[in-house]
Amino acid sequence: MPSQSPDPDFAGPDVERRKIPRVSLSSEQFRLASNGKIFAVADLSAEGMALRLLSFEDRVLFPLGTAIDGWLNIDRRKHRVKADVRNIRGEYVGCEFSELGSEVRAELSRWLDPIELGQTLRLMPTPVGFGGAAMEWIWHSGRSGTAVLGKVTPGIDGANREELEKVVVVLWGTQFVEWCLGKKPTTGAVKFVDDRGAVQGVFRVAPEWFETDSAIDPVKLNIARKLLEHSKLPESWKRWVTERSEGAEHGS
Repeated sequence: MPSQSPDPDFAGPDVERRKIPRVSLSSEQFRLASNGKIFAVADLSAEGMALRLLSFEDRVLFPLGTAIDGWLNIDRRKHRVKADVRNIRGEYVGCEFSELGSEVRAELSRWLDPIELGQTLRLMPTPVGFGGAAMEWIWHSGRSGTAVLGKVTPGIDGANREELEKVVVVLWGTQFVEWCLGKKPTTGAVKFVDDRGAVQGVFRVAPEWFETDSAIDPVKLNIARKLLEHSKLPESWKRWVTERSEGAEHGS
């Protein structure tokens, strides 16, 4: 769903601005050592994290290139981490890990495993302002910025049947895999936009950049399929994705 003028950093034929629903609350948090402030972790991967600022005034704490130090709280355990500030967009601060101990790496590997992530996916109420017309989006949200969105067409005869038009898997809030009816799967990156979006209680609908890879990434594809396989999503969704993935790993 393109909107407004393109960001000059991401403008291009393979970049699209879309609205994405997210849960504002997060069990993953980061405590900054310099002042003790606590920030929710919006996205988390083995390479870094995105912190959500409660106030734009906190931007002064994160100049680009600054090295930060603190404690990452995941699964009720605190881990000391160091990172460098790489970008600031809207209320999000993107950080790249610069120093992680072996214990933290092992915990992140377990926490971010697609099998475990798939089991955390839960059906969520679709926020107002997302989707529309005759199409309807069904949203499943998991931890660490992971989500699955299904675009469906309700049965025209009033029966409880729906036809899938599209399935989008967002991995760790930073990567995506998309299957569309009648098209080959695509993969790519997700990047924040300098826009707060609309907040609805614990939910928010904000635009983000979807940048499509020049060629399908088989690693992302296989991770997304593994996540779906171990989730509680409808079996019909899993079959639909499998049918449209055959041969895609080899670019056929």
